Amino acid sequence: MFRQRLLTALILVPLVLIAIYYASYTVLSTIILAIIALLGWEWLQLIPIKNNIGRCVYIATLLLLVWPATLWLNNWLIVDLIFWGLIFVAVVTFPASQAVWGHPAVVGSSCLLLLPVVASSISALYQETNGKDYIVYLLCLIWAADIGAYLAGKQWGCHKLIPAVSPGKTIEGTIGGIGLVLIVATVGYLYFHPNNMLSWVVISLGTGLISMLGDLFISMLKRRSNIKDTGRIFPGHGGVLDRLDSLIAALPLFYFSRHFHAFF
Repeated sequence: MFRQRLLTALILVPLVLIAIYYASYTVLSTIILAIIALLGWEWLQLIPIKNNIGRCVYIATLLLLVWPATLWLNNWLIVDLIFWGLIFVAVVTFPASQAVWGHPAVVGSSCLLLLPVVASSISALYQETNGKDYIVYLLCLIWAADIGAYLAGKQWGCHKLIPAVSPGKTIEGTIGGIGLVLIVATVGYLYFHPNNMLSWVVISLGTGLISMLGDLFISMLKRRSNIKDTGRIFPGHGGVLDRLDSLIAALPLFYFSRHFHAFF
């Protein structure tokens, strides 16, 4: 499994970097919308909607919502971040939170709230000065949290983090993820030279932590639906949603923090 994951990552990472640095804005926007559609399609398994007409209407609604999310991005971001606070409560109280999150309408609505802001915020970040570099830095934070947690958990993991949601995740793994995020944050500080080192580290750490929450959130929804992966498009990695669950959570917080220029 690890070998499959490594080989897939070695292929995907260069493709992602090429798309970020060399694709035109139009091409990148098209790719982003296609990814949002794929994420929404896999999310349908978590609701679930089995009627083909209902599925098409749902995906069309999701894509149409990218437009108002772009027009009112700052307001949508605030609602989005508040919603992630509610998600945190749902994750740590699972399975009791099933009283709310067990309703398909809640799961379906959460997708329509969370995914449009992902498309809008990454497009907005891309157009900023050094935006491409910031996107890569964000991805490095997410990868660091994931890789650090995996390696530390495999080596030293003994105490389960939230076993009802994700039995494989441990407290030791989480600490390992945090440690690697801090290392990446230090490298990022030396590269970007932000105005405030403390704020830079806090935001970077917060981004890494909320990326872990994104992973746990989708794990909670998959456990509720009794599925292991949302798709099989990536060998050893599952579906698109399985790979981008952390980005869905981390991107809004990271972009929102960019508006506080003292942090950068």
